[in-house]
Amino acid sequence: MTREEAYEEVARIAAEHALIAQGFGGVLTIVHPDIQRQHGIEANCLYMAGQGPHPAATTQPKPSEEEQLSLPV
Repeated sequence: MTREEAYEEVARIAAEHALIAQGFGGVLTIVHPDIQRQHGIEANCLYMAGQGPHPAATTQPKPSEEEQLSLPV
């Protein structure tokens, strides 16, 4: 398997399991589901993966400013 094929496989698995918080220019931010919940981004990750309703339709608590700043990027 080439590095390119490995990247595609990792990206496919992450997308399939709603683990991607953001992605652009070949860079993916993969976030553990517990951390997604802790930072209030789980609904968005599920929505982007086609596994949930639009985040505006859910009632997830907003993370504090301190939690937002500590979100791994």
